[in-house]
Amino acid sequence: MSEEKKYFSHLERVLKEGHFAVTCEIGPPKSADPEVVREKARIIRGYVDAANITDCQTAIVRMSSIASGVLVREEGVEPVIQMTCRDRNRIAIQADLLGAAALGMRNLLCLTGDHPKFGNHPEAKGVFDLDSIQLLDMVRRMRDEKKFQCGEEIRGKAPEFFLGAAENPFADPFEFRVHRMAKKAAAGAQFIQTQIIYNLERFRKFMEMARDLGLTEKLFILAGVTPPKSFGMAKYMKYFVPGLDVPDEILSRLKDAKDKKEEGIKIVVEIIEQVREIPGVAGVHIMAIEWEEAVPEIVKRAGLEARPFAEEVKPLVKEERVPEVALPEEKPEEKAPEEIVPPKVDVPVEALKSVFSSLRSSMDALREGINMLHEGLASLEKTLLGGEVPPIEERPSIEEVSPKPEVPSITREEEEKAKQIADLLSAAKAAQEAVDYDKALSLYEQVLKLEPENEPAKNAIEVIKKEQKITELLNKAKEKLEAKELDEAEKLFKEVLDVIPEQEEAKAGLVKIEELRAKEKPPVEEKPPAEEAPPVEEKPMEKPEEKPTVTAEAPEVSEILVFSDLSSEYRDVSERAAGIPEDVYKEPGTAWIKEVTIGEGDKKIAFGGTNVLPFHLFEGEMKNPPRVAMEVLDVKPEDWPESIAKYFEDVFADPGDWAKKCVEVYGAEAINVYLVGTDPNFMNLEPAHAAKVVEKVANAVDVPLVIWGSGSPEKDVEVIREVANVLGAKNVMVGPVVDTNHQALGATAMGYGYALIASSPIDVNLAKQLNILLENIGVPLDRIGMDPSVGAVGYGLEYTYSVMERIRLAALYAGDDKLQVPFVINVGREVWKTKEAGLPSDEMLGEQEIRGIALEAITAISLLMAGGDFLIMRHPKAIEVTQKIIKGLMAV
Repeated sequence: MSEEKKYFSHLERVLKEGHFAVTCEIGPPKSADPEVVREKARIIRGYVDAANITDCQTAIVRMSSIASGVLVREEGVEPVIQMTCRDRNRIAIQADLLGAAALGMRNLLCLTGDHPKFGNHPEAKGVFDLDSIQLLDMVRRMRDEKKFQCGEEIRGKAPEFFLGAAENPFADPFEFRVHRMAKKAAAGAQFIQTQIIYNLERFRKFMEMARDLGLTEKLFILAGVTPPKSFGMAKYMKYFVPGLDVPDEILSRLKDAKDKKEEGIKIVVEIIEQVREIPGVAGVHIMAIEWEEAVPEIVKRAGLEARPFAEEVKPLVKEERVPEVALPEEKPEEKAPEEIVPPKVDVPVEALKSVFSSLRSSMDALREGINMLHEGLASLEKTLLGGEVPPIEERPSIEEVSPKPEVPSITREEEEKAKQIADLLSAAKAAQEAVDYDKALSLYEQVLKLEPENEPAKNAIEVIKKEQKITELLNKAKEKLEAKELDEAEKLFKEVLDVIPEQEEAKAGLVKIEELRAKEKPPVEEKPPAEEAPPVEEKPMEKPEEKPTVTAEAPEVSEILVFSDLSSEYRDVSERAAGIPEDVYKEPGTAWIKEVTIGEGDKKIAFGGTNVLPFHLFEGEMKNPPRVAMEVLDVKPEDWPESIAKYFEDVFADPGDWAKKCVEVYGAEAINVYLVGTDPNFMNLEPAHAAKVVEKVANAVDVPLVIWGSGSPEKDVEVIREVANVLGAKNVMVGPVVDTNHQALGATAMGYGYALIASSPIDVNLAKQLNILLENIGVPLDRIGMDPSVGAVGYGLEYTYSVMERIRLAALYAGDDKLQVPFVINVGREVWKTKEAGLPSDEMLGEQEIRGIALEAITAISLLMAGGDFLIMRHPKAIEVTQKIIKGLMAV
């Protein structure tokens, strides 16, 4: 590598030449205003070696990291752009990275990303095609091997990034954090930015472990620090930010301080001074989001203001490219000159406008100078010669030749007023976005007092009053609807639609009114087998008058994916490891996963109850094998491919018969009833419909039942309560329970003795938090199963596996009792909704049924290895394959 190419970036040079680096963080705005980013960059310029540009931090929409990085670079600060796996698949990531490299970005921080649930679009679907470790490996190969992730060669210039990653030294399980950092180093990370450090003792221990593994020789570790602006901020970080460790001493100092911000700066400077003394720490990363003004002061007080090679990073001067015009070749004089048509030139109009504007300004200044010179000379001549000044030949003044346009002057008061109006408008807009209409109206009215004709304020007030009117009408309509005053409710909903024709709540209200009116008609008693019109909510379950008898004969299942029993080939580990001390290959857990029991009598089953990693029977005990339930829907599925539908199409019309077939024909040990028809975004069937379906299933089979709602938190509360009225105190498992409905469903479950499925986005801390919430209202941990929201193979399975593995490690080895709960995994639903499972057979993808079975079985087996305790599946053959694997791995 040549000297010019010795380093990819300025930050890399600073670190590799042994200097203590300083980086900071810039949060892009929630707007398209470039000046916000530029101003932040100007504040920190010269005080840091690079600035980390966040990528929609906390899953909130902001200006992109790459675009912000370009703006920061133009202001003379080297950017470190971020790339998260949350919002892009591997195709989009690679495309964005090629673009970033083309725009001059040279530092990249690879992150998995906060779950969308944390942000301002909680309903958004997280992609998580890769995790941060896989992302690092992919970018390293693009850079070093000039290959895309698929193996295709990058023809031409490859992206050149100095690669970084993040690490949290304080997350559980603590002992495994340094090993995770080692994985990132192996994947391609060259520098690490840590989580915020307040607990220095624990960070010293983390660095000691990193040195023991030789990681400080492979990685440049930048210690993350944040100045706490207030006591409230520090308290919030201590109690509500997972993975942060804020000692009580910090809280005490801020609580007692007269100037909280000053004390916060003192605290962070002291931390910097101490981390500089820890061997292996290569720099600090100052995270003062929305307080960039504190960064220069922190750097100066810490004695770090003399940044190395600072002169190399300068603001970029935008050069306006002037098109080159090819001059005609000189012709011999004797030849008659030909008329030469000048080539057409693409003129950069905006650039030329800017140039001419600049020239006019310069000419104006020159005129003023000449006029002043004339006046000065005349005055000097009069003073020296006395008397009248000899007449000078009159000539028109420069002003008369080219009068200077008058520029209206702006007084200081007008400037202050304009600033006040801008501030009020900004605050009013923020209040309006937060639906705090009273505050927004008050602020807009203040604007109008200062400037009565302010159009944005007048328009905003009109919009707010319109929204308030709609809200008032909707609330009244709902009250009338609840009181069964249908005519009044209908009138109010129509008033709303007169104002906003597409208002969804009003349209849904009118539909509801029609349903209620239909129900008010005299009902017809059910007298089987007489024919009758089914109730509205039962339309999806319509079936022939005479039901065929369910046969115990299964449709022929293709003999595919057949292999011998694994248990017959099992050899004990002690035999295979003969001569090796046990403590070398055994690492028994120190805790147990809770055991959950559902069902009654001799058909009840238990899952969980293990003190080892999945199938590590040589290290401990798995009291129960993983369990597999089959899924029954409350309505006929319209999106199931033929390769799976053919096994159940004769019983789709009756969920009771469907469940009976799963048990008698396919040997299901449990049934999961999926009440998808109650989904407000699908068929929005009534809770009474769900209760009838569950009652039919409960009467048809005697195996344990799982009742799975539609996933609509509010609707599921109504549905599960109605189902509980029918089932009574049966030992079933219900869900999904989420943070927004945990109190209501928790109370129902405790009242009837049900087990619960705690469903959270795929995140360790969110899963733990939901378990804590349930335990706080009285639900015991041995009545909870965790649904971590998994992904199918090819759809985020790797990330799912990683999170599940971390949860299980924390439970067994770090003693985290809030995570000592078994996993409930809905495999079938995730697999059979994928595009690949439903594509028809062809030469490239092969036979559809084999493909679908393989996708479901491979996903199931992978998640068993991550710790899955209770699986819900669909295809009989995929279940057969999975059960064989379980039997073989359990060596029974």
